[in-house]
Amino acid sequence: MKLFETKINKKDAKVITEVIESGLLGFGQNVLEFEKGFAPFSNKKYNVSTNSASAAAFIIFSYLREKYGVCDVYTTSLGFTSPAWAAKHFEHNLYFVDVQPDLQFCSLHYKNIRKTTKNTVVVMPVLYGGVSKIDGFELVGDEIVVVDSAHCVTPTISSDFIFFSFHPYKPIGTSDGGMISTDDAAASQYFLRYRNFGRKQQGNSYDITHDGFKFYMNNLNATIGLTQIKRYGDLLERRKKNYELLKARFKLLGHDDNSSYYFATTLLDEANKIIEKNGFARHYPMLHKAKYYETQQRLPFLESVHSKILNLPLHCQL
Repeated sequence: MKLFETKINKKDAKVITEVIESGLLGFGQNVLEFEKGFAPFSNKKYNVSTNSASAAAFIIFSYLREKYGVCDVYTTSLGFTSPAWAAKHFEHNLYFVDVQPDLQFCSLHYKNIRKTTKNTVVVMPVLYGGVSKIDGFELVGDEIVVVDSAHCVTPTISSDFIFFSFHPYKPIGTSDGGMISTDDAAASQYFLRYRNFGRKQQGNSYDITHDGFKFYMNNLNATIGLTQIKRYGDLLERRKKNYELLKARFKLLGHDDNSSYYFATTLLDEANKIIEKNGFARHYPMLHKAKYYETQQRLPFLESVHSKILNLPLHCQL
């Protein structure tokens, strides 16, 4: 296989070059334009871009700690470390949930392990592989739902907060970047302040009125993102075609109508051999088994299939 590199036409290349030549590489107008352009994908009213999905998760869990205190956070062990780390960093209680046969968040297991406390409950499913929803996703009804949508840009799952990634191989790619999307106006204002050092402009200077860090998306990445939004439909069709090619050879886990087809997943006894032979990466090690998280939890189904998981890239020319 040869990696498919996202090509940029001459018109878009000129737009990107103009931004570079202008020197406006920090925060700029195209950041706002990218947030506006992404709204139809997230289907949320407020879209706050960041310099990574990791930063987006960090800001969300900071907000939840400040508003609700320590929360009980439930997420799958099959995911990237930074969202779980963010929850732990802000001293939320972190619990790992087993997955269903399709490797998505298992609501039944969540309900079985849910603790009886006075804490606000936060559920953070991962749209693994790029699916837009999770079959059988049923909650108690009192939860705050934070969705890790790093693999999908067109989610249909219900959520309070959702965050995205624009890594180069993601369905909408920049050199790096992320987004928080929500319908909560007050929360969005918190996110906007946090991503810009907690600063509040005062004439030709500023005051520090809020927690914060350098988490904003820069103008160059936003410009690249704008060019990729226009090409999303074409690139998605390529991913779908690649999925169908792989489907002829492997028994793949399904994608839904609104999936972004980040990668195709199958379960094979020889998965490790194929990964090593082709130089693929394993997405992901089990977080509940990682030394850092210090958990004695058992997740029977995930543990039984983890060595069989094979994720095949769909951004390639097959």
